[in-house]
Formats: sequence, C-alpha cells, structure tokens
Amino acid sequence: MSNAVLSSALWSGDAVLFDLDGTLIESMSTIERHTRLWASLHGLDPDETLENWHGRRDADVIAEYVPAYQVSAEIAWMREISCTDVADVTPLPGSLALLEALAPDTWGIVTSGERAVALSRLAAAGIPRPAVLVTADDVELGKPHPEGFLRGASLLDVAPASCLVFEDAESGIRAATAAGMSAVLVGDASAPATTVRRVSSFKQVNCLRDAASGHRVRVEFTG
Repeated sequence: MSNAVLSSALWSGDAVLFDLDGTLIESMSTIERHTRLWASLHGLDPDETLENWHGRRDADVIAEYVPAYQVSAEIAWMREISCTDVADVTPLPGSLALLEALAPDTWGIVTSGERAVALSRLAAAGIPRPAVLVTADDVELGKPHPEGFLRGASLLDVAPASCLVFEDAESGIRAATAAGMSAVLVGDASAPATTVRRVSSFKQVNCLRDAASGHRVRVEFTG
C-alpha cells in the first residue's frame, strides 16, 4: 500500500500508529519550556536548539551538544523535569474520540520520548495506555530512522505497508515513509514532499472498524 492512496479521502489497512507529543497530546509548550531552559543552562541559542530537538530523541540531540561523559547526566536531568512537570499536558482535539473508535489491537504509539516520560504524559492527558508503545528505550536508532515504526508494526503483527502513521514532525514523516508506511501530517509544521495528506486536527479524521472489506481499519478524511 503506497502513499498515493492518501490522495483520496479514504484509507484502508490493518493498523494505525501515532506519534505522541504534538500529535495525540498538547505537550509542545511544556517541551519548549524544558528545552529552552536546558539550552540556556548550556549557553546555547534556545531557538536553534528547539528547532533541532523537535521530533527527535533526547539522547540523540543532547549528544550533539555536550561531551560524551556528560550525556547520561543530562538525559537524567531532562527525564526528571519531563516526568514531573506535566501541568500543561492535555489531549489534542479529537484524539480521544479517534482512539476510542479503534480496536485495541489495531493501534499503537511510536514516540521519540523515553518510556517514563511517555507514560507520565499519557496519564496527564487522560490518553489510554496502548497495548503497543514504542519509545526511545526500545530502539537503537531514533527518528528519522524507521526502526521505531517497523517495531510498532511487528508488535501489532501487521505488515508495514498496511500501516497508517500520524505525525507532527518532519523527522517522523521521514521515518514512517522510510518504513514503507502511509503518513499523514497533523498540524501546520513543514514536511517533506512525500506527505500527500495533511490535516489540521483529528476533527478531520474518522476511524472505523472495517473487517467487512478484508482490512481491520478504515480511515476517512473529512477536511
């Protein structure tokens, strides 16, 4: 199943994979606050650091800015503040209804965040913990490498080509398409030309169980 199918208003397949931050939940203001603070503590330009960080694992970005012997301590600092400061984390419009419409064995989350951070934010936003949750702890290579999405498909026991991915970052879109999956950009971020479908929010998306067609999921785009 190629990305070309997304030029229509209907997609059918076997599983849906979601990014977490900025896709299912509003956590970007929280992440921005943490990232800017970290950048300032290290004498870095907060805007440039934030742009470089978006959609990527903390460990991958931190390693670009500090010596190797400091990386573990800096990751621990970011993990602590990310797990404890979740006051502004909320579900994005339409995300809860969309997940409720999907069977539990047809969706999962693939995030660049660590597992402890992801679980804290899911709880804060009231998002149900999925049966399949692939985090930074579970992969050797983070987005834009496709490893995370391929692992998500494997855990759901579906072919990568039968997966649809919702992402808000270019690195995630690149990872999904490299995995051979169809990809949809949620929000207004820039994305590579391979993205043929964009939605402003999940209010423009309906998910239905679609066993009658031979597929497990049908997704309709209304926007």
